[in-house]
Parts: sequence; structure tokens; C-alpha cells
Amino acid sequence: MKKIMTVLLGILLLTPAVPKAADLEPEIVLRNGVNAIISVLNDPAFASANQKDARKELLFNKAESVFDFNEFSRGALGRNWGRFSENQRTEFIKHFSRLIANTYIAKIDDENFEDLKITYTKTEMLDATKSGIERADIATDVFHNKVMTPVNYRMMKKKGGEWKIYDVKIEGVSLVGNYREQYRTRFNDSPDKIIQEIKEKISQ
Repeated sequence: MKKIMTVLLGILLLTPAVPKAADLEPEIVLRNGVNAIISVLNDPAFASANQKDARKELLFNKAESVFDFNEFSRGALGRNWGRFSENQRTEFIKHFSRLIANTYIAKIDDENFEDLKITYTKTEMLDATKSGIERADIATDVFHNKVMTPVNYRMMKKKGGEWKIYDVKIEGVSLVGNYREQYRTRFNDSPDKIIQEIKEKISQ
């Protein structure tokens, strides 16, 4: 799954960033987010080795404008979300987001994406939820190392908010679902213990 997420982030970084006139709003938002991330990668101010940590931090900040880490965290916890207090949820989101960044975003430099190409095959506007949340499903085909992989981005827009990614399906497998399966059997562990484990992983 780490390798898959690394490629996924590469997709975000290398997707053609100029929107077509016919693109629907979620796809345009996705492409604009890519522009912001590419600008960091191409900035010569971050080219030296001693700027690697600063660039990683900035990349994480840019990723926050594309991903809804709140929904990602809630989906990852699944039924466990109800056991967390508001403060514990805030702590979990804060550290879980950082864990994702440390585990995956930091690996961008170690992956070669020169041959990576992406094709948008379909952007489908889904029915809004009863609470008025707009949703979209953006299907793509990713070509990397002579292999084609279908990747679907699930995006949502809350009232007064912006379009953001809340899940990604790679070959039909949900990234949020993958994490949710890991936490599914953790009902005997306290929320504080789960949060502490994430903190320890971050410090490793």
C-alpha cells in the first residue's frame, strides 16, 4: 500500500495542470491543487539537501488544500470515531494527517515518475447527500512502468466549502477502507492509546 500511495501522490504532482474549458469544477480544483504542489517541487530554493525538511512541510501544507484530512481520518476510524471525544478527534486528525505525510509524501523524492502519464476517463457528478454535500467521482487511467492502473478520486464539497478529495480507489480498493480495516478491531484500545501509537510512529 505504501508503494501504491507513493504512485498516487506522483499522479497528483504530474497530472497536466492546465484545465480544459469543458472540465467540471471538481476536476479543475484538482488540477489547480496540482499546480500549487508542482510550484514547490520546481522551486530552486528547495533544491538543496538542507531544505528537504522545509520542502516536505510545504508539500504537506499544499496537500491539505487538495485532501480533506478530516473526512479521511473519520473514514479511517469508522465506528471507532464515535468513541473519540471532540478533543481526541482533533488530536487524531492532527497526528494521523502528519503520519500520512511522513510515510508517503516524504517518499516522493525516491520515486521516478518520468514515464508516468494520466488520462481522465470520466468525471461524474453524483447525487448530493441529504445534508447538501455535493459529490463527484473522477476516474483516471494511470500509466507507470508500462503498467496501466485505474485510479478513482472521490471528491466532496460541503456547503460554503471547496471541493476536496476524501477517498481514493486504486484498482477498486479504497485507501480509506484500507485504514478502516486496520482500526476495525481496535474497540478494546482506548482512543488515547491509538493516538499515542500514531505519535510514536511519527517520531520514529
